[in-house]
Amino acid sequence: MGTPRPAVHRTMLAVDVCGFGALGRSQQQAVRHGLYAALEAAFVECGVPWDDDWDGTYHEDRGDGLFVLVPAGVPNSRVVSALPHALVGQLRRYNAMFRPQTGIRLRAAITAGEVLNDGNGVMGDGLVLAFRLLDCAALRDEVTRRPGELALIVSDRFYQDVVRDDAGCDPDSYRRVPVDVKEVRGAAWLSRPDHPHTPSSARPPRPAARVRWAVPVLAVLLAAPLSCDALLGAPAPEPPCPNPVQLNVLTSAEKADVVRTLAAEFEDRSRTFDGTGCKQADVYVAVGVSERSAAALGRGWPDGDVAALSPEPHVWLPDTGWEVAEVRAILADSGRTDVELDERGPVAYSQLVLGVAPDRARNPSFEWRELAAFRTLAAVDADASGAGLAAAAALVRAELDVEVLDAAVLDGPDVARRLRDVALRTAPQPAGPCPAADRAVLGSEKAIRDLTCLQAVYPTGGTVHLTHPFVSVVRRDRPRNVRREAVVQRFQDHLGDGSAQEAFRHAGFRDQDWVPEPHEGIRPDRQPALALEVDATAVRAAWRSAGRSTPVVLAVDGTARAEQLADRLTERIRPRGEVLRLDFAPGDLAGVVERGVAEFGSDRPIVVLSGTATAAPVRPPVLDSPVTVYGVGFAEGACSAVSQLGVFRAAYRGDCFAERDVDRALDLVADGLWGTDG
Repeated sequence: MGTPRPAVHRTMLAVDVCGFGALGRSQQQAVRHGLYAALEAAFVECGVPWDDDWDGTYHEDRGDGLFVLVPAGVPNSRVVSALPHALVGQLRRYNAMFRPQTGIRLRAAITAGEVLNDGNGVMGDGLVLAFRLLDCAALRDEVTRRPGELALIVSDRFYQDVVRDDAGCDPDSYRRVPVDVKEVRGAAWLSRPDHPHTPSSARPPRPAARVRWAVPVLAVLLAAPLSCDALLGAPAPEPPCPNPVQLNVLTSAEKADVVRTLAAEFEDRSRTFDGTGCKQADVYVAVGVSERSAAALGRGWPDGDVAALSPEPHVWLPDTGWEVAEVRAILADSGRTDVELDERGPVAYSQLVLGVAPDRARNPSFEWRELAAFRTLAAVDADASGAGLAAAAALVRAELDVEVLDAAVLDGPDVARRLRDVALRTAPQPAGPCPAADRAVLGSEKAIRDLTCLQAVYPTGGTVHLTHPFVSVVRRDRPRNVRREAVVQRFQDHLGDGSAQEAFRHAGFRDQDWVPEPHEGIRPDRQPALALEVDATAVRAAWRSAGRSTPVVLAVDGTARAEQLADRLTERIRPRGEVLRLDFAPGDLAGVVERGVAEFGSDRPIVVLSGTATAAPVRPPVLDSPVTVYGVGFAEGACSAVSQLGVFRAAYRGDCFAERDVDRALDLVADGLWGTDG
C-alpha cells in the first residue's frame, strides 16, 4: 500500500492503443515499450519532465494500460496545444521504424479536475470520465474511418475553458460530437492533430448551457478494439508535404560514426529531391553485432528481434561479403524466399593489417606464419563484427595453412587443439588506449589508425580485404514500396558521391577506388587479396569453441602417460578455465566418476586418464544429473564394452579414446572440450 495523498486539481490525458488485445505477447511488449518511450519523449519535448512523482508527471500501470497526471504547474493550454503534436511526432517515428503489426495508433482524451490517491491508487470522477470519452462511439468511429496516429477528444468543459478562446490551441480544428456512454451523456470535442478536418463553418458559438461532468484525470490506457487493427499499416492521405520515407540502416560498429554523419546529411539533402522543400527521408541508423544481425536477417527479422535488436533494416552495411553469404545460406537452409539480399557493391574498402608498437615496426612487413612470434595478440571476436570475423579467419588460415575454411575443414582431427593454441595467444586488451609493447593487434587499417600508439605492418603474400558492401534488404512477402526503393537508391548514390567518399577516407577507410587518406604508416597501394574462402558460420563456431572458458575435472591414475597428458591438458585449460585435479589409484577407477561428481558437481566435464588395464568393470550408479565423461585409456582394449572406461562411455555423455600416443590422445580430448560439437 502506498502513501495516501489529498485531492489535487490536475490536467489529464487518456490514450488507448487500437488493436492491442489482438496482438501476441511479444508484439504487446514492443507496443508497450514504444508507447512509454513516445510519451516520455513527447512530455520532455514540451518541457514537462517524465519523473513519475506524485507532484510531477505521475503515472500508474494498469495491466493493459497506464494513466498519467500532468504536473499542477503546467498550463492547460500547453497540454492541449503542444503535447498532442509532440506525441504524434514521436508515434510517427516509432511507426516508421516498426512493422504494421507493432505499430501504434491512439485514441486520446483530455480532461481536468480533482484526483486523489487513497494509498491503493488514484481515484476521481475525472478518471471515469476519461474512460467514458475514450469509449464513445464518435471517437471509435473516427479512428475506424480515417488514418493517422492520434484521434483526440476533450471534454466540453475543457474545450470551453481552455481551447475555445485560445488561438494557440487551434479551436477550429475541433468539431462537436455527442457522447452517450453509460452514465455520461452530453457533448465533447474531437480533433485530429495529424489529420485535421476542414471546418464547414465558423467556430460554433458558446452554448447557452453545457453538461457538467464532475470527472477529470490524465489516463493512458492500452485497450484494443479489433476494428483498428486493419488500419495499423494503412497509408495516410498526402498533406502538402507527404510523410518522409523511413529508412532503417543497420551498420557495423566499425562504420557507425561515419554512417551516422552521412545519414544526417542525407536527411537534409532529401529536401532537395523534388524541388518542393519537403523532407523525403528519415534515416535511423542502428549498430548491429555481426553474428546476431546475420542470424536475425536469416530468420526474417521477426518481432522478437525488433524488440531485442533494432527496427527491421532496409539497408545493411556489413564489413564483409562473407556475412552476406552467411545470411543467404541461412535463408536457403530454412527454405525462406520472403527475404532477399541485393548486394550492390562496396561503399568503401579496408585491409587487414597488424598493429604493433613503433619499436617493433622496423620491418614494415610480416609473414602470416610469424604471428606466433608475438607472445600475445589482442583478443579477436569473430561474432562482434565482420572485421573480427576477418581477423579470426586470417588467424585460422595461418595456423591450418588452407585456403578454404568450411565445416569439413574445421572438423579435422587436430583442428580443435591447434585453434585452442591460437586462441590462447589472444587476450583482452588491458585498460588504456595502447596495448603492451609485446602485444599486437590484428585489425583493419581504420582500427589500427585509430590506435594512434600503433603502427601498421602489412603481410606479405596478400591480406584480407574488407569490402563493406551496400545491401538492400528486400521483402518479397510485402507490397512493393516504390518510394522507399527510390530512397534506398538515393542513399546508395549519396554514400558514393564525392563528399561522402571523402568522409570515408577521413574516417580511416579507403574509398571506392581504394584510395586512403594520407597517413603515416598506411600504404597508399592496394595489397593483394589473400586466397581465402570462408564459411562465416563455421568459422565463428570454431573460433568461439576454441576460446571458451572450460572448467575441467582431471582424474589421473598416476601412470606416466596419464601424467604427461594431464600436463598438456592443464596448459590449455588453465589460461581460460579451471583445472580440478582428482588423483586416484588404478584399482579405484570404477568409482572415480561418482567421486568427481560428489566433490565438484556434475556441470563440469570429467576427463579420466588411465594407463592400466582394468579388471571386470563395475556398472556405475545412476546419477541425479547428467555428466560428461571423456575417458582416455593407454592400455590395450581400454574402451571395449567389457572395460571400465567402456562402461563409462555407455553410461554417460562424452566418449572414450583408446590411444597409446599422448599427442594423438591430446587431439582427441581437445576435440571433445573445444571442438564445435563439444
